[in-house]
Amino acid sequence: MLKLALIAVYIVLGVFSNHSFSAENNITFDVATVDKTANEAAIFLLLPIPNQRVSLSSNFLITENNRPIKARYKVLNTWPTMKNQQFIRLLSIEVSRLQVASKTLSFSWQGSDKALAVQQINADTSTKSQLVYPSKPWLVQSILLHPDQAVDTDWYTEPQKKYASYLTNQALLTKKGYPARKASQWLYDRPQAIYQLFLMSGQNEWLTKANELTDFYIKNIDESGLFVLKKNFDPKYLMPKGLMYRYLLSGDVAAKKTLKRIFERSLDWDESYSLSRGFWTERNQAAALNVAVSYWELTNDEAALARINDIIDATVTMTFNPGNGWPLRGCPQHGYKSHEGWGDDTPACSPWMMALLSDALWRFYQLTGDVRSASLIDAFGDFILNYGIYYGNARVKNIVIAKYIVSIENPEQEELNQWTDPQHACDVAALLGKSAYIKQTTNQDNFLVKVLFRALLEQCSATYTRLEKAQKSKRKKNYSVLKPPRRFGWMYSTTSDLPWLKSLLLNNY
Repeated sequence: MLKLALIAVYIVLGVFSNHSFSAENNITFDVATVDKTANEAAIFLLLPIPNQRVSLSSNFLITENNRPIKARYKVLNTWPTMKNQQFIRLLSIEVSRLQVASKTLSFSWQGSDKALAVQQINADTSTKSQLVYPSKPWLVQSILLHPDQAVDTDWYTEPQKKYASYLTNQALLTKKGYPARKASQWLYDRPQAIYQLFLMSGQNEWLTKANELTDFYIKNIDESGLFVLKKNFDPKYLMPKGLMYRYLLSGDVAAKKTLKRIFERSLDWDESYSLSRGFWTERNQAAALNVAVSYWELTNDEAALARINDIIDATVTMTFNPGNGWPLRGCPQHGYKSHEGWGDDTPACSPWMMALLSDALWRFYQLTGDVRSASLIDAFGDFILNYGIYYGNARVKNIVIAKYIVSIENPEQEELNQWTDPQHACDVAALLGKSAYIKQTTNQDNFLVKVLFRALLEQCSATYTRLEKAQKSKRKKNYSVLKPPRRFGWMYSTTSDLPWLKSLLLNNY
């Protein structure tokens, strides 16, 4: 009878033997101390999983000190795909509170003939879920799509922590003239940037701060998908990645529902351009694409994929087949007046706004290998190199600077400011790094793009050098002021790839 009972237990687990699982399909993770006297009978472990690791057709085994634990598994999210095979991205593991005696559990998986069903976690369960993962690189791969490799990130994250300590302190922001309900400070997805700081630093305080910011954002999106602090529809205030990260790190249904609402609202942005339509910027195009890609990531929704394709196709047309008899330059050309609200109708492109658009294209490229996205990023790097830079004078050490906007046929309209334009060194550097990466993977000469990438990266990392000097001062603060606050978003929301791009492209340079 005992033997039959044991066999029954293993059937529930989906396996018959611990030995049937291969070593490479095994991870361990720590579980927070469990209060076994609590009213809840079960605990829910939430495991994000990198792409191509665990098939939807899998069996699982969870053990504690080599002792199998009875568990229930729910697949909450799969990786988006245009192919038949699906891979799990977010897995909920329900175990009895009384079973967990130690902090470390082992989780194994193997192929199965039967695919699991994708389910949705209950709203009340998500608040009780405990995030688990075997290592920081595993988690970063699962959310940010960075490669699993050890690189130096201190030069990037240490200044970000100082700025984040200011940007997440509402009392300090209010004192500086930015109360919580001042709409402009929410531009460029601050929650996303703080989540990325948590993922790259591994420090839970930033996860808490990011959740607080996301709570505020969710509460200020109405049923029509409008950000209520802004009276009229403005795509720039549709900030999807913070919502997506929130769901992938907690299973929070409210974040997913809010993402659906802003996706539906984002359709109000017309991705196609003509002189007769008036206003158009790369920044709004990027916002619309980010929303579509993020919603597709969480749902695999065909309408979202169609929207992605429409936006990319429209951008390809503007870049490689510009209308109005405009010359081919390798950027999404649109009228200067359409962008700035003044000036003439000659073509223009904005390097730093192209960096925002490039990051949205980069995300889709990472997920799918999309050739159109790669071609656009490739061309954008060449445009910055050939048309999008100027040099400051001796007062700013003759640095190379990315233009705020390029007026292709009427340069007199360009407003070059060597004091403010360098604020975009980090985001434009990220665009150049992505372009150099595309060129490298397609066996193109990327030498000059890498030279410019390094020059702007040095400016971007100069903040860390100043921080190191300040650490030796007796008057150091635990935060650094950044004005305007929205600058934090454009510096960090599209640049988390910079440390590994630097390592890949410049280590042997």
